[in-house]
Amino acid sequence: MNNFFLFLFVVFFSLKINGQIIEASPKIPTNDYLDLLATNLEIHEEIIKKHQNSSIDITFIITIAKDGSIINPRIKNDSLNLEPALKKALENLPKWNPKTENGVAVVSRKAINLIIPVEQTFDENPIAEQVYMKASPKDGLQGLYKNYAKSFNSTKLTHIKEINMRATFTVEEDGSLTNIKIVESNVPSLNRKAIRLIESLPKWNPAIENGKPVRSSFSLPLKIKINN
Repeated sequence: MNNFFLFLFVVFFSLKINGQIIEASPKIPTNDYLDLLATNLEIHEEIIKKHQNSSIDITFIITIAKDGSIINPRIKNDSLNLEPALKKALENLPKWNPKTENGVAVVSRKAINLIIPVEQTFDENPIAEQVYMKASPKDGLQGLYKNYAKSFNSTKLTHIKEINMRATFTVEEDGSLTNIKIVESNVPSLNRKAIRLIESLPKWNPAIENGKPVRSSFSLPLKIKINN
């Protein structure tokens, strides 16, 4: 009987310890952190030209020290040699909240996926010639990509491994999206679904020129890996 109560005590004590583990997290919202990282990441011009109208998809691993600083960032399969630029960009970002166990900070590691849209310059009839602050979704581009991937992964697509699209649209002064088109797609049968998803988005933050909201054109690359 004593052994039985000892066993219950050990189980309860273990559960209590597990319940006091808090994982590491950025000090600003995760989507904002990733958008800021993508903005600060310096990418060579030849890489940008190669991936124009598309996106760069990387997965990197970071170690979060006890004081919340990021050390030893590593990119999986770094074929574009972006690790030095990643390290420099991370140094300029806010520290993290470190992982804690029972209130004590500990070292931890995280794998993070980052999608970097490569900008498209419109040659045809630009609406706003000098946009000092570009239009952006309310939840940030990373949040938008996450919701897109979730929507497409919830669809039965047994024969498709990856979706590559590019959408263009106009962001109006009030943040509404108009003139939505899919101009490139490897799965044309899903174009209408992609348009409906864009139509369902909340209003964006409009582009700002000289302190005032203006209409602007936007090109959005969509690269989604399907989890069958």
